[in-house]
Amino acid sequence: MPPNDPLVPEHIQVSIDNRVTIPKRFSDALDWIKGTEVTAWLFLLELGRYRLLSDEDVQNDPLLEPIRVLILQEKPLVGTKASYAESSGDAAVIARLIPITIRSHKGSWRLPFQEEWSALAPPDCNPRAISVLISPKGFLEIWYTDLLRRVLTPAWKNH
Repeated sequence: MPPNDPLVPEHIQVSIDNRVTIPKRFSDALDWIKGTEVTAWLFLLELGRYRLLSDEDVQNDPLLEPIRVLILQEKPLVGTKASYAESSGDAAVIARLIPITIRSHKGSWRLPFQEEWSALAPPDCNPRAISVLISPKGFLEIWYTDLLRRVLTPAWKNH
């Protein structure tokens, strides 16, 4: 059993019903997770690494707020000429912000983990092996465990 220290990552499996149970020590570290159901967002920081954000976090971020509005209103923000194209990174940003609902379940919190997200898993990652950790800035992050393992491998072993 891992220590109760919220700074120590925990490695878990996505359940058969495609849910991730957030260990209580992590959900307790996030004061915005309360009640029985919470609207939240998963932000894809990079392939295989998600950050769990409150709706307030997203509203207060100048990059994410327009995407939030676009997703919630289900219509484009500004009309433009059909020949105009934003950069690939700007166009794909909508795929990086995912609305989710976290639900209380037997004293812990669970979030859905959609099968479709496996398409964005890094190559050679087990899409059902997940690591949960608190980032140095205090955000809960969900990583594919294989990616976390690769990041933690000393550079001299990669040569």
